[in-house]
Amino acid sequence: MDAKASSPQSTTTNELGKLITQHTKTLRQLGWRGFIRSLQLPLDTHPHLRSIPHPANIYLHNLATHGVPAPSQSPPWSRQMLQQTLRRGAHMSAQCLYKEFLHDEFLDMVRKGYWSILPFDAVCHLPHLKLSPAGVVPQRERRPRPIMDYSFTAVNSNSLPISPTAAMQLGQAFTRFLHQIAYANPAFGPPRMLKLDLADGYYRVRLTPTAALELAVVLPGLTPQQNLVGIPLCLPMGWTHSPPYFCAFTETAADLANSALRNPTMHPWAGAYNPLEVTSQETFSLPSELDFHPDIVHPPTVDHKSPPIGAADIYIDDFLAIAQTPTQTQVLRTLLNAIGRVFRQDGHPDDRPDRKQTISTSKLLKGDGCWSTKKVILGWELDTYRGTLRLPDHKAARLRELLQTFGTLRRTSKRKWLQLLGELRYMSTAIKGASYLFSILQSTLTQQPGSKRLRLSPLVHRSLQDWQALAQQLTECPVPIASLVPRAPHYVGAVDASGTGIGGFWLPSNFGSPHARPIVFRHAFDEDTRSQLVSAKNRQGQLTNSDFELAALVLGSSIMARHTPLNHDALWCASDNTPAVAWCAKGSPTSTNINAYLLRWLAQLSREYRFNLTPISVPGHSNTLADFASRSFHLSDKDFLQEFNDRHPINPSWLHVHPTKEDVLALNCALSKRMSPWESTQNDKLQTPPSGTHGRTSAFPSMPTQHSTKQMTRLPCSSSSHIVTVGAKYLPAALLSRVRQWEMPFAPLGRRFPTWATRTPAYCLPVN
Repeated sequence: MDAKASSPQSTTTNELGKLITQHTKTLRQLGWRGFIRSLQLPLDTHPHLRSIPHPANIYLHNLATHGVPAPSQSPPWSRQMLQQTLRRGAHMSAQCLYKEFLHDEFLDMVRKGYWSILPFDAVCHLPHLKLSPAGVVPQRERRPRPIMDYSFTAVNSNSLPISPTAAMQLGQAFTRFLHQIAYANPAFGPPRMLKLDLADGYYRVRLTPTAALELAVVLPGLTPQQNLVGIPLCLPMGWTHSPPYFCAFTETAADLANSALRNPTMHPWAGAYNPLEVTSQETFSLPSELDFHPDIVHPPTVDHKSPPIGAADIYIDDFLAIAQTPTQTQVLRTLLNAIGRVFRQDGHPDDRPDRKQTISTSKLLKGDGCWSTKKVILGWELDTYRGTLRLPDHKAARLRELLQTFGTLRRTSKRKWLQLLGELRYMSTAIKGASYLFSILQSTLTQQPGSKRLRLSPLVHRSLQDWQALAQQLTECPVPIASLVPRAPHYVGAVDASGTGIGGFWLPSNFGSPHARPIVFRHAFDEDTRSQLVSAKNRQGQLTNSDFELAALVLGSSIMARHTPLNHDALWCASDNTPAVAWCAKGSPTSTNINAYLLRWLAQLSREYRFNLTPISVPGHSNTLADFASRSFHLSDKDFLQEFNDRHPINPSWLHVHPTKEDVLALNCALSKRMSPWESTQNDKLQTPPSGTHGRTSAFPSMPTQHSTKQMTRLPCSSSSHIVTVGAKYLPAALLSRVRQWEMPFAPLGRRFPTWATRTPAYCLPVN
């Protein structure tokens, strides 16, 4: 074996040096514009973009033909400024930590025709040249990713905002996906999901020759004394306008797919056989569930006459598809062909040998493109067979690691604390009740304004212990998808609070259930609690009227949950106090006051009794029933129920329910700013309704009993339902108006087609 054999790094250096020399020679021969155009061929977009049936066809054709512009409002850089940026060089991650990796990566991208590397002397005289540092970001279970820091030199902030930002619909992609799953017709079985990843995503769209100079970067040189200039030929990672320009192409492909699925006869290309449809399915043999899990939670307004779902969506470069058994083949074939109508087909005779196929084959080999009822979609693990959402294992481990780390700190930087809050806010979607636990954590920022180092108080550590208790139950407590989408209420009520106590009522949406009895409740404050109310005569009090109103919302929910077994049901509760409704809806008033402790109690209740509370603001004059209940403590229980039935007769008659000792204890703890122990959720335990005082003897209507574990019928909110006819007499008008919206089945959230294209400004065109 030759002892003088070159190492892999020296081989990379030699090859990269040869390419730099070759590109420098070509630049001198062809000039700047001819040099860029020669390297950008062949195009990665379809040659007939202007003929696709989409309003953005001409716009996309111009972008693909001329390139994406990057005009800047900053003046041209001087030679001194360019040399100063060149001497500073790339970021430490690129200059030292990942230098060898970056050279290997750029050698590959130069071969593919995505970048060019030139000496500074070859381009320093060109107008529009600006330089930004390159960097490298490590990734979990993947190779590091090169990224260009265009914010460091203000290139991002100075770029004119002419990109088609309306094209980006990625903010609602996951929500649309959940809607499709939750409201799929259960007659066709669990929906199945797949992902198709676009390989070398941003590099599929090229730049204009001038834009390439605006977005040039500094790269570590082949020798320690030399820095090089990287010239992007396509959209680079790190430029603020790369996502909207790239999304204009990918969103168009998703629009074409959905349009063809709605009207297949108008798009004859959609049904053509595509070889990748076989490749995507032959990797794994996954179990195919034909029916739902027995305990799945369905929204009560599922339309059982709707056809099987079949839809496509896009999140930047991840194409998502969802379908039920009858439409699987059609959806996959249509999506693949729609992508091929926007991006160039694989196997082009002018292809560079190093360029990847349009659809990432490595992701297909991992099973991403295989239809399955269980798949990680945009960072969430979705299970359509059980109808649940949960955090993937690595994110659950990350959550526990974060909480354990911060649980031992007395001080931390503001940046790290903001990072913790951001990650907790993101993960709270998959943690039942967690959205109510941010008040104390967020108050750390407001109590120490301007401080770069934050002190973590014992109260903050106590709140972190609550999060740690939740983190230990992630696997056992997945969140039903149906509880994350808009749905009709299962129970509707109203509450009110006065200086003497709390009162309210609840009406069921389905009077056919054995527990579906209209209930009324009230609770009188003790003398110590009443004495703490702030008033004109008692300015030293600790409790406000809004605190009492929030306590009414939480106590009313607890009484409802303890009285009736719930299965992630939707509770709608009206209140005439705007702050209380806002605190409850937002879940995080950023304080350490009484409202934070009441919301913590609500978090415990929502986990233990499995319900979702939606507070609704109503005018005070319309909340008459709850007002009477909260101001009737001069009456005995018997006289109160008698008068309530006389004033508001209903069949079956009202049931007077009292708060339990546990409710009263928890309420007093919250009002006195004490934390009750965090109890584990009781997933398999249904609570026995507490005894109450009945009204006049009356019989339940003879209606079939609905099973609480599986709601497969269109249950509440039709024009003849009790919640509309009976509730019209008792519900506040604002609440009744919200209920009436559910008289028809819910339509899942759809994509904006073709409105995003019509909102693209005319001056976006490269010719301008």
